[in-house]
Amino acid sequence: MTDPAPSPVQDTKPPGPWRMALRSLSHNRSALFSFAVLVFLAVASVLAPYYARYVAHTDPFISNVAGSIMVGGQEVDIMQPNDNPLHLGLSPIGPTWHGSYMLGADSQGRDVAARLLYGGRNSLLISFCSAVLCLIMAAAVGIAAGFCGGFVDTILSRMMDIMWSVPVYLFAISLSIVTVSDGLHLGPFVIESDNLLLPICIIALVYIPYAARPIRGRVMALREAEFVMAARCLGVPRWRIVLQDILPNVTSTLVVLGPLIMAMSLLAESALSFLSIGVQAPAASWGTLIQDGEGLIYTRPMVAIAPGLAIIAVVLALNILGDGLRDALDVRDASHREQ
Repeated sequence: MTDPAPSPVQDTKPPGPWRMALRSLSHNRSALFSFAVLVFLAVASVLAPYYARYVAHTDPFISNVAGSIMVGGQEVDIMQPNDNPLHLGLSPIGPTWHGSYMLGADSQGRDVAARLLYGGRNSLLISFCSAVLCLIMAAAVGIAAGFCGGFVDTILSRMMDIMWSVPVYLFAISLSIVTVSDGLHLGPFVIESDNLLLPICIIALVYIPYAARPIRGRVMALREAEFVMAARCLGVPRWRIVLQDILPNVTSTLVVLGPLIMAMSLLAESALSFLSIGVQAPAASWGTLIQDGEGLIYTRPMVAIAPGLAIIAVVLALNILGDGLRDALDVRDASHREQ
């Protein structure tokens, strides 16, 4: 009787921390739904030109106060008489709930739905780029302060304390007012006031202390870890320790901070654009759309409500996603859940 063939040796290597985090995140329904909402809004904003051309059949950046559209087989003027007893003045058409002027028009006769999608492109782009730039600068500051310590830590920490002491919106407004007229001059390079790089740089700068502090604390704890001390004793250069030991262990902190910084950046961008010191005309953002609807809040509130709801949806989704990432990347919580 022949012995059965030995079974092949199975790979019992445990999954890595990132795979475990992804597996934990896949079971978080709230985080997955929030991510789906963000993807939907981002894709819809990217497709804004196609919506304006093939669905709304309008240019959302051209005034159309004398135009008209077909609603229910009837031709309707975009600007209509007010509902007051004397019918004085004109108000834009309200929501039609179909392709053309689905959310109504603004005071210039422009399609609100199309402008909402175009505004989402700029708002989401600025908030995402601001968050990435902020995290890069905050990582450099936090790692330098936490790893070097001493005089370097003192100087960088005091600079962060000074920036932290100024209210974030006051800081952002002050920088925007200074640069909105002549742009930002960086030696031979000039960033014009209508360039989206200007609000991206300003918003990224004001939120550096909020990301640099937790990174610095994480690096200070890693600096005393055994594997870092062993690398130092072996004479490994500092730059290699930072790149191979410190930075990979700080990546999880950066990933968790990403959605939160992006949510705060979106709120800051909307506030600056609402005050006309963020995204400049003819470009649109959700903040500029709210400004356009300020004078129509009693007659056509949808002009201001639609971008406001979009901001709320994105901020809530980013916060829920950030909480899900924090739970998934926290090793101690994951071990407790497995037990």
